[in-house]
Amino acid sequence: MVLNLEAEHSLLGCILNDNELIKEITLDSKHFYDKENQQLFEVMQKVDKKGDPIDVVTILSESPNVDKKTLGNLMNSVASTEPFKTYERLIMESWKLRRVKEIQEKDITNVDAISNLMNDLSELEQTNNEDDYNHKEALISLYNNIEEQQEGLSGIDTGFKDLNRILDGFQGGDLIISAARPSVGKTAKMLNHAIKHGENGGLVAMFSLEMGEESLNKRMLSMIGGIDGHKMRRPKQLFDGKDWSNFTNALAILSNMNMHIYDKSGQIVEYIRSKVRTLKRKYLYTPMLILIDYLQLMRTSTKHENKNIEVGEITRSLKELARDTNSPVFLLSQLSRGVESRQDKRPMMSDIRDSGNIEQDADVIEFLYRDDYYNGDSEAKNIIEVIIAKQRNGAVGTVELAYMKEYNKFLELDHRYDN
Repeated sequence: MVLNLEAEHSLLGCILNDNELIKEITLDSKHFYDKENQQLFEVMQKVDKKGDPIDVVTILSESPNVDKKTLGNLMNSVASTEPFKTYERLIMESWKLRRVKEIQEKDITNVDAISNLMNDLSELEQTNNEDDYNHKEALISLYNNIEEQQEGLSGIDTGFKDLNRILDGFQGGDLIISAARPSVGKTAKMLNHAIKHGENGGLVAMFSLEMGEESLNKRMLSMIGGIDGHKMRRPKQLFDGKDWSNFTNALAILSNMNMHIYDKSGQIVEYIRSKVRTLKRKYLYTPMLILIDYLQLMRTSTKHENKNIEVGEITRSLKELARDTNSPVFLLSQLSRGVESRQDKRPMMSDIRDSGNIEQDADVIEFLYRDDYYNGDSEAKNIIEVIIAKQRNGAVGTVELAYMKEYNKFLELDHRYDN
């Protein structure tokens, strides 16, 4: 058992000698091993919050159970408060080692236990006592990044020139929401982005809560090979010679992509975070695109009083995941039926289902609209509008793409007749 009681005593002694140090501390009482040290630290925090000096009189007034002799010994135990941060670091490291041992000894027998384990591991990974910040160094780093920037997009290639023009690619650290009514084409568009990033040598992490891996692979093979999606349902009966040739070529292309599909239903953020971080460690320098289909099927490890609060927690966590991994998170979302009741059925922010804090958390929000989805005699056949309704660090606007539904494929409008 890793205790480091000397560091705990020395830290408390530093605070008694210099009260201002408690304002710099990043520890919680739980990080102390000794129960008496935990209690004393909590009393010190209470005294400080009241604005009183932290000394023998105020501590005993707040908690008469504290041993007066112990306080005197703590004050005399440190010759200098200079190593304060060292004591703090040693306490944190000891706590982490104790937590690792506790986690290893846990009995994992059910889904809830696995969820709790993931929460524990996430907390342990995110706990970091090194929060020192140097503004000058940050500015130097910014300058160096600008100097080293290569020509081309600053983000991940979307696969479409006009979309790249507005977004400059999908930016690392951004949470991107793509929302549409069912069957408009949001999953197909997501797969187009996956294929493009895979073709460019990138890492794709796809989390599908609705469709299985086989169905997704079939749709991507249809897209790559230019094969009618209907034929993909029964290839042995419906494929002709050209289809088989296209299928074989598409299979070779797709198999060479660094693509990872997780199709477990009811996925929670902790599960997604765990998989993403495993991939990040394995492919350290490979740009990753994280794709999730879709928001309303996700759940949290804890119960909430309503869906809005739950969705808000999910989007906040996914934004944190994007920032922590410096990867774009492309998240699909459903729209409410409210859009159907308006004459102009182009989606708006208020149409996002279980909106919660989606508008606040998202860096980019796009809506997909197809006029022929609502109007059978529409002149805009097979044209989909990608409406960038929000971009935290850029412009908004609309991009038109061609949607070849039978191939699950999106194209620039001037390329739609190439096949």
